[in-house]
Amino acid sequence: MEKDTRPMLEIKDLVVEYRTEEETVQAVNDINLTIRKGKSLGLVGETGAGKTTTALTILNLLPETTGRIVDGTIALDGDPIITKDSSGKSVAAKTDVEMQKIRGNKVAMIFQDPMTALNPIFTVGDQIAEAVQLHQKCTPKEAEKRAEEMLELVGIPGSRKTDYPHQFSGGMKQRVVIAMALACNPALLIADEPTTALDVTVQAQVLEMIKELKEKFGTSVLMITHDLGIIAEMCDEVSVMYAGSIVEHGTLEDIFDRTRHPYTRGLFNSLPNIKDRTARLKPIRGLMPDPSNLPKGCAFADRCDYATDRCREGKPTKRMLSDTHFVDCCLYEDGKDEDRL
Repeated sequence: MEKDTRPMLEIKDLVVEYRTEEETVQAVNDINLTIRKGKSLGLVGETGAGKTTTALTILNLLPETTGRIVDGTIALDGDPIITKDSSGKSVAAKTDVEMQKIRGNKVAMIFQDPMTALNPIFTVGDQIAEAVQLHQKCTPKEAEKRAEEMLELVGIPGSRKTDYPHQFSGGMKQRVVIAMALACNPALLIADEPTTALDVTVQAQVLEMIKELKEKFGTSVLMITHDLGIIAEMCDEVSVMYAGSIVEHGTLEDIFDRTRHPYTRGLFNSLPNIKDRTARLKPIRGLMPDPSNLPKGCAFADRCDYATDRCREGKPTKRMLSDTHFVDCCLYEDGKDEDRL
């Protein structure tokens, strides 16, 4: 039997802004992402790159007063979430009620901070059971049993379903959040920095658990992180995001073994060298540009050792270096794949 390779998530030409009376923040700038069924994609980049905004747009959870989808489309398993109307304007394809049925059911999200993802006045069992009852036709007793099973699945005794969030450690809270996210067997799991608030040993346990559950249920995963180690362990493909744009994309081998963009190379150079303990770190100089005042050329030009006048004059052109690997960089505008770094 052939594997289903259709896209579980397909984002095309997405542009998202935050608008206030004082300024317009260009948070996501014309990005394209595809995750196949049962596959995992790592979205990596510095804080403020637009990773979480991308995730919130998928769930249609942008702030109502400031968030604006300027352009693009999003489809989940072929079902449009953001579409174009007859005039070509990007609009929500689902009502709020329809999105409530999709969130937690077809797509679920593990938020960055487990401390704020749980309601402190309800037991963890009730919070998981609520999600189950909302999406599946079952009795309260059946939902309670499912909550107990999910706690067991993430390594928490089912008897603790009557405990409140404050009775759990940070790592245990994150396990509860994961149990809640997976309670209805979502087809797509979005994990937004799921281990940031955890110590190193618990991080490893949580990542291993997500990997096991992905393999068991065939879940597609969007892993949002700034940690290249997590990407290497968890993902099939990688998209490197900078100042709201995807600057390089490829398979794990493309990004780790055939790095082409100066920003991606800078991320790797910022990591400690475990083979040479005396080697100095090479942090990327400078800061990401103000997203409310992006330069007309390449957003990375002022931090790049290879920048030329061409980089500052206009946006780089996306170049396909292979069937799986592309880079958004003026260094490769001649279409050749040789390493210029």
